[in-house]
Amino acid sequence: MDRSSLIRTLLIIGASILFFKFALPKITGKSDIPQAIASEHYVNAPGFEPDVVDGAPGGPATPPEGELCTIKGNRFDAQLSSRGAGLEHLWIRDPQYAAGSTGLDISTTPDHERWRNLRTLFRELPISGDVAAAPDDQVKFDRFNWKVESLGGTGCKFTYADDTVSLEKTITATERPFELAVTTTIKNLATSAKKHRFSIQEFAYRANHEVKGHLGRVSPFQTDLQCAREGDVVRKNKDDFKTGWYSQPLSNRYTAIANTFFAQALMPVPAKDGVAPECQILAEQWFAPGQDKDDDNAGAIYHSTLEYPSRELQPNESTTYQDVAFFGPKEREILSKVDGGAPHLNDLINLGFFSPVARVLVGILAFFHDHVTVGNWGLAIVAMTICLKLVLFPLSIPQIRTMIAMRRLKPEIDAVNKKFAHDAQAKQMATMEVYRKNKVNPLGGCLPQLVQMPVWFAMYTTLQTAVEMYHVKFLWFQDLSAPDQFYILPLLLVGTQILNQRIVPQQGMDPVQQKMMMFLMPAVFGVMMIFLPAALGVYMLTNQALGIIQQLAVQKVAPAAAINAGSSSAGSDIVVKPVTDKSEKARV
Repeated sequence: MDRSSLIRTLLIIGASILFFKFALPKITGKSDIPQAIASEHYVNAPGFEPDVVDGAPGGPATPPEGELCTIKGNRFDAQLSSRGAGLEHLWIRDPQYAAGSTGLDISTTPDHERWRNLRTLFRELPISGDVAAAPDDQVKFDRFNWKVESLGGTGCKFTYADDTVSLEKTITATERPFELAVTTTIKNLATSAKKHRFSIQEFAYRANHEVKGHLGRVSPFQTDLQCAREGDVVRKNKDDFKTGWYSQPLSNRYTAIANTFFAQALMPVPAKDGVAPECQILAEQWFAPGQDKDDDNAGAIYHSTLEYPSRELQPNESTTYQDVAFFGPKEREILSKVDGGAPHLNDLINLGFFSPVARVLVGILAFFHDHVTVGNWGLAIVAMTICLKLVLFPLSIPQIRTMIAMRRLKPEIDAVNKKFAHDAQAKQMATMEVYRKNKVNPLGGCLPQLVQMPVWFAMYTTLQTAVEMYHVKFLWFQDLSAPDQFYILPLLLVGTQILNQRIVPQQGMDPVQQKMMMFLMPAVFGVMMIFLPAALGVYMLTNQALGIIQQLAVQKVAPAAAINAGSSSAGSDIVVKPVTDKSEKARV
């Protein structure tokens, strides 16, 4: 490919990307399609003042807060409010994650009652359309103020009662990290049978500018919603809800909202009657009047709900629902033990298509961290990279043999390039004939490299999603989960790639192509590395350094002087037959 063809190809690719990203949505109008979601309407108990987002114009801007209750759990503090009996704040106390003196607040929604985690609803009717309470509704209201009692700092007990129902909701910290147990009891105080439909909810909010990626770097705040049932895990991102809610019946494992490093999940405790709830998830576009939904300051409210089947209670009959909630970092060891391990929350970590390989790499990385590098994650990455290089070295042997053979043929290839400088087709045919005569397959080293691709992709996803690297320092890096703030790593990667190209230049390429390969590709990787986590860069830099050592070893075994010996006769057997007819092709 000559220079003009290469430039033309790059321009076409760039124009196509710009067209599909910006022009096509404007032409088709797809970006302007509104979400098909019914409006939410609630019946409020007397004395309950709705948030400004729910209230009529002129209503109170900030309703009075209820009585607060604090829970001190394993590695976290939680604050709940009697206003809706929901979670107002949950702070992770670990210094690794803490963003301030109180810790990292994992509750990311606007401070409205309707979006508080662990919020519960009890009404039979859907929260849209006609919201008036039916005569057989066990609970008349959707929202009301509870009475709250602190359980010695380890839990909070909320109660509500009227003439038809008694509600008791207890939220306690378990002995495991970042875990809360939620027990809700409903008792029928009426003189006739009444119905209810219990649901428990969690929420998160992210602005558009928070979830945007940069040149191969997925934003750590990119959020997805998950429903898990048996061995099936359904993952949805915010663009998958054009037609509204997604529902999965009989979800006996969990429902969750997760980003790269943190997650919040709800898990039903198996009931004696075997009844499992329905998982309902939604990413609701949220933007101000007159604001475009794609505006950087617009965003989405992420909903995740466990809704249990409708149930009828006879007079004085009661029923209890038990759920477990997790709010914390996606540490693999912690996730595997949540709620005794039954929900298998490790599935919250999306390792992509090559997840089986990635799980093995995670185990190797953890082993090096715990037993070899004395708790240093940066050195663990280096050690694992060296180990992988040694294990995969047999797959590199065919590539090394092909490279040595092609270097021996370089004088003949140079002669071909010179003789057919102005006939690209004849040059290609002559080059392939040289390879055929010398029994060299220039693609002989490609298949082993393709075999290694799953390992490379798995390593990429492993280090991209490893919360273990979060705020971890190594060398000059302040945070292995974030890009190098001093840009030293991208420059080192560019330099090592160029050095590698100089040691072993690509054979069979014209000078223009060689320059493009030598400088353009390293520059592209260097720009991408500006936005990629430093942990991934440590792996790439170590791998590049090992590659250079390998190439220098090959140079030692097969030095260029020996390869070029006898080059004076190179190309003497190449015969060019003059073209006498336009249909006749140059032959060797």
